[in-house]
Amino acid sequence: MTTSASVRPLTSDQLAAYRRDGYLLVPDLYSGDEMLEWKAHIKDLLLKEKFSATHGVRVWMNEHLPEYFRPKMADPNVAAILHQIIGPFDEAQGRPQVEFLSVKTVFKNSTTTFSSPWHQDRFYWGGSEKVSIWIALDDATPENGCLKFIPGTHKKELPKKVVQVEEGFDNRIEDSVLEGMKVETIPVKRGGAVFFSDLAVHSSHPNSAGTDRWSMISTYRDRSVKDESTIWKTSMLL
Repeated sequence: MTTSASVRPLTSDQLAAYRRDGYLLVPDLYSGDEMLEWKAHIKDLLLKEKFSATHGVRVWMNEHLPEYFRPKMADPNVAAILHQIIGPFDEAQGRPQVEFLSVKTVFKNSTTTFSSPWHQDRFYWGGSEKVSIWIALDDATPENGCLKFIPGTHKKELPKKVVQVEEGFDNRIEDSVLEGMKVETIPVKRGGAVFFSDLAVHSSHPNSAGTDRWSMISTYRDRSVKDESTIWKTSMLL
């Protein structure tokens, strides 16, 4: 099995960019072949679960994580990057205790064209800071709905608007609040990943390419920090 064994820890410039922007693209975190294997396995799992939606989100909490994905969510090379981001290393306190919480697959079929609105993930779970990894199982482009971020918003307090819409994302940020702010589109080749804070404001482009697009998003936190969120019942220490 091909893993992320070739991935080195973040450079000081990469870590500084994450601290500045609230997100960081790490190309080639996994091989393209492994991502195709992941996608095939996910489709098999969804078929066995009789999960019939042609687009949407399937979440696996830690206690329900398929065994195939358990070692992948605890990949030591990914953990090394998470320790850098969640850190810093403190000799007195000990290294941050990074723990896995959940992972979800996000899939859009060729007829799904809507974009996700601007939002912060913490709107949906509250509590202490979480870090997620958006992993591209297919090439993600502006045409098929890749992510876009607003740099530095992980350091801002922004108002939330609650709406009721069919496609989800009930908690969002109105475009007018973000007017004039820099927007960065993040294309990701299959096997690349975006590490991002749950306060980084992000959305996605609409999928207008007429092709399917799959990704996985895993979420982690520092066990040593008190978290008032009640979303997760169990976790896995990396």
